[in-house]
Amino acid sequence: MKEDPSNCIFCEIFASRSPVSMIWEDDRVAVFVPFKPVNRGHALVVPKAHAPYLADLDRDLAAHIMQIAQRTSAAIRASDLKCEGINLFLADGESAGQEVFHFHLHVYPRFSNDGFGFKYDARHFADVERREMDRIAALIKMNFK
Repeated sequence: MKEDPSNCIFCEIFASRSPVSMIWEDDRVAVFVPFKPVNRGHALVVPKAHAPYLADLDRDLAAHIMQIAQRTSAAIRASDLKCEGINLFLADGESAGQEVFHFHLHVYPRFSNDGFGFKYDARHFADVERREMDRIAALIKMNFK
């Protein structure tokens, strides 16, 4: 599913048609507080140009987004907000939990017992033979650009 830019909340924000609590911005990227943050200090790093998925970003913009996420992480840690760790999270596609189809990278401040996070146990990890791992790597490698 690709959201139409004319019906995109982030595009609405960048067109000054929706309120925003802006943290930082340049001509390509903005950092702001989401409408429903997980923890105080939760920030979104969002390109201003509409691009639904990570693969839709050009490499320079993707690198710039990661640099801004790094700076955002440092700013959260340096603030008075409770932060013992940081998670970066990208939901890329509906099956991965993406709800707004305009690329955005979450920067979550984390602390002990905050109640948020991914829960993994043994059932999430498969035992895979080396031969199958090599086959999977080859399938992906054929499309690596």
